Amino acid sequence: MVSLAEIEYVKENSVCILDETAVELMYEKLAVDITEKCENENPVILCVMTGAIVAVGMLMSKLNFALEVDYIHATRYQGGLVGSKLEWKQLPNTSLQNRTVIIIDDVLDEGITMAGIKAYCEEQGAACCYTAVLVDKGIKEKKPLQADFVGYYSVDQYLFGLGMDYKGYLRNMNGLYACPENLEELLCQN
Repeated sequence: MVSLAEIEYVKENSVCILDETAVELMYEKLAVDITEKCENENPVILCVMTGAIVAVGMLMSKLNFALEVDYIHATRYQGGLVGSKLEWKQLPNTSLQNRTVIIIDDVLDEGITMAGIKAYCEEQGAACCYTAVLVDKGIKEKKPLQADFVGYYSVDQYLFGLGMDYKGYLRNMNGLYACPENLEELLCQN
């Protein structure tokens, strides 16, 4: 279990890399990019729970065209900091057959979760499947896919805020924050 003292420590010692103004500009650009490709497609937006709940909420009012919204819950983290096997918790109720699907997630790191979700949508008969992420992390390993729409490109660091969490907490931070690189060491000292 994570202590509130640890959460406060992480919050106070992390660096804001996107403030509220930059976040708003990021959402505006994502909305423009998505609109250009999808405004005449009557898409189904799939919110990848739980991380993308903020992104989908912020983007909805900026996408001024016909669309449906559903969600999918697949995770590799289960509240931890490191991903493991993909676990399916909830599949969408909306039929994806012959539909344009826009999968929205908070972050693309290794790309395994997004690739699994995209494969699921294609298996369900989606006519076209786009991927959108708030953050694309520049990791060293080759990713199984590249996102079609990206809000921000980041170096490989642990981020939270805008729906991204630190051990299940801090998703509600209105900005994008990077944990200190030596966080575990710092936590042991306190």
